[in-house]
Amino acid sequence: MKKLIITCPKCRKKMKITNKIAKYKCPHCSEIYKFNFFSFIDLNIQSFLSNIFNKITYKYNNFKNTYKYMKQLKQHMKNDPNWSNYRKQQNEENRYQPKKSFFSKFKK
Repeated sequence: MKKLIITCPKCRKKMKITNKIAKYKCPHCSEIYKFNFFSFIDLNIQSFLSNIFNKITYKYNNFKNTYKYMKQLKQHMKNDPNWSNYRKQQNEENRYQPKKSFFSKFKK
């Protein structure tokens, strides 16, 4: 049987129960909790929605941090063009690679 973690309605502490329909006693406050079909459905819906919410917040935070990083990177590139040697590498590559035209393919 799969174990579920729920909160007690009286003391708001967590307790473990199995996923079958029965009555359970809270180990902290001794309150009897009825776990029925509707509470099982409610628990599944809540877990589904919380998973979706967590995924959305995770993707949003990743996007936000990437945006901040790229903004910072651009700022450094504007202030100091030699900050990452990117432009030097581009210039060297362009210098050593001859430009090929369309007609150079037919010259042989």
